[in-house]
Amino acid sequence: MQGKKIFVADDDRDIVMILKRYLELDGYSVDCSFNGNEAMEKVTGSKFDLLILDVMMQGINGWEICKRVKTDPQTREIPVIILSAKSQDTDALMSFKCGADQYVVKPFDYNELSIIIKRLIQ
Repeated sequence: MQGKKIFVADDDRDIVMILKRYLELDGYSVDCSFNGNEAMEKVTGSKFDLLILDVMMQGINGWEICKRVKTDPQTREIPVIILSAKSQDTDALMSFKCGADQYVVKPFDYNELSIIIKRLIQ
């Protein structure tokens, strides 16, 4: 997946750094943010091939970012993965209502996430 650009937003710096490292090892270009407001600015101003968003962040939450991305004609085709510690069925349902393409619960297995990413980016 050389040349593909992925954006990761999560307030847990460890998760962001782990994901960034694995994704870069898989050949992706990665940009990241640790809060919702900064994430929304970066997503609005750049072209990404996929977004990975946490739900609970300072500022704008991941659901709201997803909703805005999916209602903007310039970004609506970008696949969005919600990666969250929230594990109730209602949380997944809310993610899909906001337009998410996939919902992954933390803790996650990177090998499984990698398969999802490859499927969504194709």
